[in-house]
Amino acid sequence: MRNNESIERKRRKIISYIRKNPTATYKQIKLAIKLHPNRYFNGLSDAYRLAGVKTPRLFERRTKEEKQRIIIDYIQKNPTCGQNEIIKNTGIKIQYTFQNIIEAYNAAGILYPKYDSYSRNVEEKRQEVLREIKKDPFITLEELSKKLKIKNFYRLFKDIDEIYKILKIEKKGKGEKIKERKRKDVVNFIKENTIATQREINRKCNTHIQELYKNGIFDAYKEAGVKFPFERLKLYGIGLEEIRVRAKNFEEEIAIRLTGYGTVTRLVKARRGFADIILERKDQKVVVKVKDYRKKDILITQIMQLNKYLEDVNVNIGLLICHQRPKKDKFIIGNNKIFIIEKRELNKIPGLIGGLSYNG
Repeated sequence: MRNNESIERKRRKIISYIRKNPTATYKQIKLAIKLHPNRYFNGLSDAYRLAGVKTPRLFERRTKEEKQRIIIDYIQKNPTCGQNEIIKNTGIKIQYTFQNIIEAYNAAGILYPKYDSYSRNVEEKRQEVLREIKKDPFITLEELSKKLKIKNFYRLFKDIDEIYKILKIEKKGKGEKIKERKRKDVVNFIKENTIATQREINRKCNTHIQELYKNGIFDAYKEAGVKFPFERLKLYGIGLEEIRVRAKNFEEEIAIRLTGYGTVTRLVKARRGFADIILERKDQKVVVKVKDYRKKDILITQIMQLNKYLEDVNVNIGLLICHQRPKKDKFIIGNNKIFIIEKRELNKIPGLIGGLSYNG
């Protein structure tokens, strides 16, 4: 009696799970509720029937011709798909319906893409390469190889310079191609996120937008064909005065704390601007720049600006003090050394000025 009650309870548990998960497979049921449906029903289809749920298509028995038609339709809609992709999206193994994937492509009336390269002669491949590079001078060899199914370009051309010489266009270096690829990433991101901020773009696209465009984020929005959200700037402007006051207070706080390490002189006139602070300790001077950034990144342009002040006042050590230092926190530019440290790391200053190594 107890055994029958136990079986009935497990059957109800399986039926309940199927009703909540109407496309569940045998394996999913087994993993989720630790029960084998075949022990309590005449197959999984029987469990679905008793649950009052329509049996998923994958459970239906299909003839070989039906399976072939499904694969042919899929290939015609996805003319570059591979065998694994077909199996994943149709649930049908190629070898059960065709001898191989090439036969399946032939049945679909489409040339199997991996064999397409062998059907073209050298001159046809050369013309395809020239046509693609003329269309997009920033395209990489890797992208070309994937698009044209060509593995070795050096069997078609002497070198890359030959391609640009034939096309009579300026050769695009690796750095330019990387920048162009980054610009495409930025444009695509803006199209999908029409009120994205500069910080969001830099973080998501792993770049610095101000180094990609002359007018920074404004040019990026223009290239993306998206109206720049000036309304957001107006809201941002309301808090600018508060930000200025906060930055001034932070600079004053740092200046006061630096007096514990030497003589402090503020707003020193240099040839190309004003240095925030000059710290003098044991006859050695250090130029200090203070940044009260809470959400913005420290940029290379700020490092270069600090280096200009070092050159102007003939000092070779610079400090940039902020709330959170970036991963790269040490720069050597010519004879000058620049360290980025956090507010809580001011105790490292004696070691830096004394010439000790800085390990972060």
